[in-house]
Amino acid sequence: MDIKRLSVALVSGMGFFGAYAQAEPFVFQGQLNDAGAPATGIYDLVFDLFAVDSGGTAIAGTVVLEDQQVTQGTFAVELDFGDAFDGSQRWIQIGVRAGDDVGNYTTLSPRAKVGNSPQASYASNAGVAAVADALADPFWTQAPGILVFGENEGNDRFFFNRDRDVDPTDIMVIHSAQNGLGGLTISSWANGMPYYGYATGGFMRAKTYYDPVSDAWIVNKNGDQLEIDQNNDVIITNNLIVGGTVTALGGTGETTIGYTSYTPESLFIGLSNSNTLFNSFAGAVVAQGSPLYLRAGLDLPHGSSITKIEIVYVDQQVSPNLRVELFTRDLASMAFTATLLGESSGSAIGFTQTMVIEPSTPILIDNTLQTYNLRMIPSTGIWPSVGNLGVRSVLVEYTLP
Repeated sequence: MDIKRLSVALVSGMGFFGAYAQAEPFVFQGQLNDAGAPATGIYDLVFDLFAVDSGGTAIAGTVVLEDQQVTQGTFAVELDFGDAFDGSQRWIQIGVRAGDDVGNYTTLSPRAKVGNSPQASYASNAGVAAVADALADPFWTQAPGILVFGENEGNDRFFFNRDRDVDPTDIMVIHSAQNGLGGLTISSWANGMPYYGYATGGFMRAKTYYDPVSDAWIVNKNGDQLEIDQNNDVIITNNLIVGGTVTALGGTGETTIGYTSYTPESLFIGLSNSNTLFNSFAGAVVAQGSPLYLRAGLDLPHGSSITKIEIVYVDQQVSPNLRVELFTRDLASMAFTATLLGESSGSAIGFTQTMVIEPSTPILIDNTLQTYNLRMIPSTGIWPSVGNLGVRSVLVEYTLP
């Protein structure tokens, strides 16, 4: 008999009203696997009570229960250790053998931890205990293979090592008094992938987990995935859109490349600092009939050179097209200069398009002479109806000096 796991739950029993009150029997329920599968049949069980989780001498027992029925891995027995419960922590050691066996018992490890009152204790996987002592109305409810803590769809809130929330919306708070690492660990078997998930409306939206096979840390949202692989490289399955600057630092002899990107919220209208209008499909737009333009401020390091500009846009009508210009201002004369970089052609109703601009000569940034912006404007100078022309994102690639 190869007994792999014992999961136990104390489902009924006694409460204590004094340090050494007279004990009563309590029901001990467990889950038994034989050769890796839920056991069914007749088994002999033996129980001893200890004051420590390993080693030591039994303080009560031995309770021998022969010919106990186990069905689909589940068994329930009544135990009586006398007055051995005095408010201190206790552990139950279990031995088991097949009912038709007259040989030695197999001792299960680790021991099953119980609280200072068996009535208010629960242990899963033989020794991992969640103790809820002295609860007048225990929150534990149980069904076959399921343990529920708190009310279903209720308002219960849980605090571990803390008596108040951190944020008013907290449902569960785990507090550590350590200055170093302190938190929650989710463990699994070898090559398992325990994860932390985020769900709304009962449906999983995102999860984060470690993959021990590929040695990668992964954040996944409906297939869109960010991964830190075994070489500590960051891999993104789909688009990278950042509302700031991302700098890639190369090694000796390599070109150092930087990226700055813009979402609709980081674009402006004209020379003002007023944010653009937002359309759920077209992105950043300007009011219909306006002669103004969209602007992305190129706040790049002095001496860097722009090598590529990638713009994701929407154009749902034949005219006008989207023009992209380099808009500079001379710091001495204060004069503006607009240089055409690219112009879209053709409409695509209901779809986004991408314009990739790669200057034949990289655009050198000299912050001592002028300021730099990207200007996006309709080819006719006048914006069409809202949603027909707009900019969803801008990505600028440049080499650092």
